[in-house]
Amino acid sequence: MSKLHGKSVLLGMGIGIILTAVLGIIFFLGYAPEMDEAKVKDLARKYGMIEPHEHPGKLEITISEDDTITGIVKKLEQLGIVKNAVSFQIKIVNRNAKDKILPGTYEFVGNESEDEVIDILTGSTIHNE
Repeated sequence: MSKLHGKSVLLGMGIGIILTAVLGIIFFLGYAPEMDEAKVKDLARKYGMIEPHEHPGKLEITISEDDTITGIVKKLEQLGIVKNAVSFQIKIVNRNAKDKILPGTYEFVGNESEDEVIDILTGSTIHNE
């Protein structure tokens, strides 16, 4: 049996590195996730990268009599008024405010606390149009 020569080992390693690089380029060539501005903003809001006070102007939500509490909370979360719909819904139930939310159109600046939002929606704080 012949001994391995240093040149053979280096040549084998070099070929392996080159093949790995070529395969990596082929694999990642053309990979670009489909992202538009709305999708980027949704993901940023989902991961807490957009704070409520970053919204320009006033945020408006309209609540009708047939809206469910889950639907209302989801609207608030989509606008960025509340960060977590589930925890906000639990807070509403704990404050016995579930049946006290009044229909109407409400404006928010975007930096209100969850308690302030509940007060506004239940009419404890006059902020209703």
